[in-house]
Amino acid sequence: MLQYTNGFSCAMDQEKDELMISFVQQVPEIGEDGETNHVKVEEVVNLVMGKVLAQKLLDGLVEMLTDDSTKEK
Repeated sequence: MLQYTNGFSCAMDQEKDELMISFVQQVPEIGEDGETNHVKVEEVVNLVMGKVLAQKLLDGLVEMLTDDSTKEK
């Protein structure tokens, strides 16, 4: 099942051994006048992972988001 998220926050324990990532969905509540009155924040999921897995996640994201067109050919 896919979950949509449009926000997140991160926290780490004092020993820097575990990372927590909270993914949220920010839903604007629009009034009858078409104006946004309030943004409701709904929790999608909280993830807790060890340092090794967090580093692998970082490496994977960097690899995916690196622009291949700037690499030397």
